[in-house]
Amino acid sequence: MDSAAAGLLAAVVGVGGTLGSAWLTQRRGDASRRDEWERLERTRRAELAAQRAESGREVRRSVYTEFNAAARHYLATLNDHAHVLGIGYDPQESLAMVETARVDYRRRYAEAQMAVPDTVLAEVGRVDSGLGSLYGILARLTRDTGREGDDLENVRDRIKQGWRDLSRMRAMMRADLGVTGPSHE
Repeated sequence: MDSAAAGLLAAVVGVGGTLGSAWLTQRRGDASRRDEWERLERTRRAELAAQRAESGREVRRSVYTEFNAAARHYLATLNDHAHVLGIGYDPQESLAMVETARVDYRRRYAEAQMAVPDTVLAEVGRVDSGLGSLYGILARLTRDTGREGDDLENVRDRIKQGWRDLSRMRAMMRADLGVTGPSHE
């Protein structure tokens, strides 16, 4: 090989090496930018999922708080109405309070049906069933149209069960929100 050919070959290899090096650097840079973009996208998606989860938890916390308060108030007015019936006072005023509490409770129950997970919804449904049954008995006793077993002793037992049901429901709600257990102070 003569020196001209060797020089030409060296020049071609030199230019090829320079171009190849630039091409490899570009490819590594593209891959690095792609990896960085994918990492940022994963981080963004994880942050968005965490924000959605926190938002959902805040919605559930609000629904739980409002439903728990409405259910407790409704049960308390049913209890008061049972006392009024038991002592023989005119039940119209306490019945009006029951109806007001019932309307608020029904609205909160409808909200809960759309916002709570199935496990908690089953417990909410159990509370609703108990309150509805208690309301029915008291309504019949108020109108003097009671059925077999509709008496104030049965009402008292159902009220006690209602408070236990509410406590169990509240515990499930707290567990769903992650606020049960020892304090993290």
